Amino acid sequence: MIRNHEFHSRWWGSPVGVVDDPGFLALPAAERERQLDAFAWVELRAPLHEADPLALARTGFAQIDTQIPFKIRINRVTGGPSLDELTVERGPFAVDDAAPFGHERFRHLPGITDEKIAERFATWAAMQIESAPEWCLRIASGGATQGWFLSEMARDGLHLDLAMLHREATISGAYLYRKSLLAYAALGAQIGTARFSVENTAVLNIYASMGAQFLAPAGIWLWTRRG
Repeated sequence: MIRNHEFHSRWWGSPVGVVDDPGFLALPAAERERQLDAFAWVELRAPLHEADPLALARTGFAQIDTQIPFKIRINRVTGGPSLDELTVERGPFAVDDAAPFGHERFRHLPGITDEKIAERFATWAAMQIESAPEWCLRIASGGATQGWFLSEMARDGLHLDLAMLHREATISGAYLYRKSLLAYAALGAQIGTARFSVENTAVLNIYASMGAQFLAPAGIWLWTRRG
């Protein structure tokens, strides 16, 4: 009922699990502990309206985030003259000097550091650019990199996976997102999907301004080894 999360295990340097079957919570305590003991930490995601937070707390899971999924009609996003000065380059390329992430659920992990969080995003970005370079964008102004938007195409639409401003960007996140979605529309994308932390009201407002449809939120719970 707990599978190994390959990416997080690679990043963390020891086995990390994710609960796929909510029936895990109904197992006898000894069996739950036996399965959990194989991992440094374990993540569980569930729709908020289906989750039992008290049961999760009794089994050692603490809620660390709430995420809001959404869909957006990329081909209906509009631009403006202020975006004309921005240029778009498709991958492959290198991502460096990204601005720190202010809304990161794994900041609650014991022993976590800013450097470790930055390493996670750098590894994720490199993997994404390698696997889907045609849907990875570098946004620049006057030749200077402003940020990146990394996505991948799937059956349910374009997965808008990771947007990052450059550490010395002179444009806002709103410009980065809108310019990127306009570029995706020009490449033929119609529907985009993603999710973001409820803490990240800036991203919520950006997608709301572009007509996103927000869906039922999901909670994120975390179990970590005692001691």
